[in-house]
Amino acid sequence: MAVTDSVDAGVGPALVETIQDIEAGDLLVVNGDTRTWDVTDVVERAIEDPTDDRESKRVLRLNSRSAVFGLELVRYPDHHEVSLYALESPDWTEDGRAFDVDDVEVLDQRVPWVVVSGGKAEKYHFPDPQAAAYGEAAPACGAGNQGSTYRITRCNAVVPAYSGCKDCLRHAKPVTLQAVRCPDCRKHICQGVLQRVEAAAIDGLSITCPQCGFDSIVDAELAGEFADID
Repeated sequence: MAVTDSVDAGVGPALVETIQDIEAGDLLVVNGDTRTWDVTDVVERAIEDPTDDRESKRVLRLNSRSAVFGLELVRYPDHHEVSLYALESPDWTEDGRAFDVDDVEVLDQRVPWVVVSGGKAEKYHFPDPQAAAYGEAAPACGAGNQGSTYRITRCNAVVPAYSGCKDCLRHAKPVTLQAVRCPDCRKHICQGVLQRVEAAAIDGLSITCPQCGFDSIVDAELAGEFADID
């Protein structure tokens, strides 16, 4: 992360909107860093001092293992500024520093189906797609408790008692694949969840229709939210 003494002004509206929508309990990746941050507190405060150019600020308290950072969004009359402050860090080169913020990614913590261990557990995993194809349950991250048996269940059956596995949340990055139908005979081909893909990189799907023999590429409609969770 780049260090700054005065944070750049005029951050883009997309970044501002993302930070404004973040709530306590969300998980974030900031600037593509290797850490996954828990949002443990959110404070919004109006600034009414007539000598202060700032109108308001929104501060997020971020925790990751032994590090505590603050992500601050400040509103001015004609622009917004965003900064990331190291409040507590095991790395002395970070402690007390301020960093530029170029990107904030909110990790999607819920998919329709998740994997949990057969015994007592406090976290859920995303299903490994290859295992699920054979009717088996395994964590997408490849980790989990050694020797444990897993089962697939609906996400709303374990939330909020369980928390999501950060490795699954960070690397699986699931997106929904809307129903795909043959353009000739309208036969339903597939639908579901894609993991470990960049949605912007997918232009279409190559399909072969078992009913009419259509064999070509069709458009793929992807979305980042899941309408059938509840």
